[in-house]
Amino acid sequence: MSLETKINVISESVNELEVIAAYDDIKSLLDENVQKQMKSIQIDGFRKGKVPPAVIKRIYGDSLEYTAAEKVANKLFWQIEKEQNLKPINEPALTDIDFKPNEKLTFKVSYEIFPKIEPQGYSGLEIEVPDYKVTDAEIESEVTRLLEANATYEDAETVEDAKYLLTADIFTADENGVSTGIKMESDYKINLTNKNINKEIFDNALNKHIGDTFSFSFDEAHEHHDDVPHEHKKIFYSVVIKNIQKIVYPELNEEFLKKVTHDKITTEAELRENIQKDLLSYYESSINDMAELKLEQAVLKNNSFSPPKVFIKNYLDHLVKDEIDNYKKKKKKVNPEVIREKLALKAENSVKWILLKDKIIEKENILLSDERLKELSEENAEKMGVSADILLKHYQSDEMKNRLLMNEFYSFLKKSNTIKRIDPEVFSQKEEVHAEKH
Repeated sequence: MSLETKINVISESVNELEVIAAYDDIKSLLDENVQKQMKSIQIDGFRKGKVPPAVIKRIYGDSLEYTAAEKVANKLFWQIEKEQNLKPINEPALTDIDFKPNEKLTFKVSYEIFPKIEPQGYSGLEIEVPDYKVTDAEIESEVTRLLEANATYEDAETVEDAKYLLTADIFTADENGVSTGIKMESDYKINLTNKNINKEIFDNALNKHIGDTFSFSFDEAHEHHDDVPHEHKKIFYSVVIKNIQKIVYPELNEEFLKKVTHDKITTEAELRENIQKDLLSYYESSINDMAELKLEQAVLKNNSFSPPKVFIKNYLDHLVKDEIDNYKKKKKKVNPEVIREKLALKAENSVKWILLKDKIIEKENILLSDERLKELSEENAEKMGVSADILLKHYQSDEMKNRLLMNEFYSFLKKSNTIKRIDPEVFSQKEEVHAEKH
């Protein structure tokens, strides 16, 4: 069979096969398909499948051959695909067909392929990340959080300072603070130690007793459109105190510290040092994650290509399903189309990064050899509290090998580029400017 074929490159990931087949070369295939169609034709006066060809020809004309032409085009595509190793990664689509009986069949089939990616611009870059520092205020906040979590409560008659928990009913009120009788909350807990509490609540609750009433107000913003400034309306409430409890914090002594740390810490100095280490570890992890994200964005910017749509669709389907499941768990209404639109760019960039990352790994020959696995297991065994042999066996699973390979890849990426730490406030300002531009 003599076929004229041509491959048209539509984009990096889309090709189009164009085929011209002479009628005589495909006549046997057409006849074979026409015969199959004739077996299912039912015409009054004849048994099914026994209608004479001349009768069918008179009634159907060339329509059976036109139908057969599509089947033949599909068969020819897969024949050519095998011969020329086209490697489609999606279901090919017949985009054009022109059949001329007794003359020729011309058709085009579009299909997606793995794009040819030549990674570039992934070294010698400079990115900025926030240089988070642990402050004394943060350490103090964590100490306070620990004390609050282990506080006890004593019944009291009067609010003397901030270390009190009130149980109250809250009503709407007029501008003079007089209750309207409309209850908004019942048995509402008001913790006066909360730093974000409305200042009026603390000031007006001070020196109050069980059964007393006090009022407070706050400004409620009403949104306007067309860049009109927000309108603020003052809302008033009346509070009836039903119960008062004094919050009693434990002392930071050896007995308490050993209890809450399972005998690991015995002094306040050790506690603060441990908190500082934990916060520093958290910040370093956050900075590392930010560095990897910024490197991904920078490298993607330097490599422009169109990933296969079928990959994007599959990835987007996965993201949308997870998001819808999250909404359902929270019992929130969800619009799948809105979510799909919101996540479309993320899906495309994620697919691009997966393909690009694999090409960089291949180009730089980043491997995870048996020797490297053994080395990693010996390095991490003591930290994880297991033997190197047990850890090595764990590392040899496919899932862990993939994770460790990604660690090796990002380690290479960070060593190949400059990561500059800057003041967190300056970083935030730059991020805001970047967001406004995009």
